[in-house]
Amino acid sequence: MFLIINTAEKNKTTLIFFTRQFNGIFKYSFKRNYNQAEKLLPAIDKLFKKNKKNPTDLNGLAIITGPGPFTALRVGITIANTMAFALKIPIVGIRLDEFKNTKELIKLSYKKFRKTIRHPAEKKIVIPFYGKEPNITK
Repeated sequence: MFLIINTAEKNKTTLIFFTRQFNGIFKYSFKRNYNQAEKLLPAIDKLFKKNKKNPTDLNGLAIITGPGPFTALRVGITIANTMAFALKIPIVGIRLDEFKNTKELIKLSYKKFRKTIRHPAEKKIVIPFYGKEPNITK
């Protein structure tokens, strides 16, 4: 089973579970404003419980790296990297411009997972792609 986390969309987070055979696909989205950190982990936990799965059932994790909201990307990528490290599973990063819809996203994720399985040293962490310099104000 694989998990995709997408925090790159404005005001929305999407989580997707899928299997190697691309059956059992489950997608869950929720709206967010400025409370990404408080909502993401409980949403992931809810997704596991609803599907009667455990984090140890994951074979890989994908995260959308951007471009997108600065803080949302950082929170999502930090959680994804931490989960992948703790569970000792591969993690892959995917940019928003690499896919057009959920079906393409799932297929691309699986293709990248297969590549990391063949070359495990290639991807250990994922970094964000902001698309522009951060706009930091006082």
